Amino acid sequence: VMDDNHRLPEWLAYHYYALPLRHVVIASDPASRNPLEIPIKWFQLMNITIWEDKDFLPRDVDLLRKPSDTPDERRSKNIRRHTYLLHQCSIHLKRLNRTWTAYHDIDEYLTISEDFFSPDNPRFASEEEFFKATSPIPNRTAFMSEPGFVLRLLQKYMSEPNTTSPTHDDLSETCLHAPRAKYSAVESPRELTQKGVPFYINADRLDTLR
Repeated sequence: VMDDNHRLPEWLAYHYYALPLRHVVIASDPASRNPLEIPIKWFQLMNITIWEDKDFLPRDVDLLRKPSDTPDERRSKNIRRHTYLLHQCSIHLKRLNRTWTAYHDIDEYLTISEDFFSPDNPRFASEEEFFKATSPIPNRTAFMSEPGFVLRLLQKYMSEPNTTSPTHDDLSETCLHAPRAKYSAVESPRELTQKGVPFYINADRLDTLR
């Protein structure tokens, strides 16, 4: 996390509901201009661990970015830092006997793609396969209205190994790849983002509605 305090409440709330997230490790980027701030209520709802570089980097490794670094040097340091972080985080969570683990940035949200529940999805070879894969799920909106929908979807396909999976991965593998849906920087019209949102909530400040 680097200067993303404004994103944390929404990110934690969304994944608390969607995954369901109950244990999180957050790495604070040393280049941040502001200290990491997490609303106290989230410490009461989940286990939160905050790491600095000293918590996951070897003592003889210094990856602090310097003004004199070239673009390639900055990129190399960033990649190495992430590699060390993911490795140590995996060890840490394994020791705690955690099972499902997701690795992603503070501006990324795990969800179900809009086209997944469409019979036109090329992932399904036939309409029969589509209904087999999605039954008894009525539609995307109804499915996502229940807490923990991401984990429930994965568990559904793991319990039905002969069913087309929501990704192209073999669900028996250790890691699953989540494709990214990229959005432009153009803001959505306010009448669209504010639709169905209580008047006291400014939808323009929420990544998931913008």
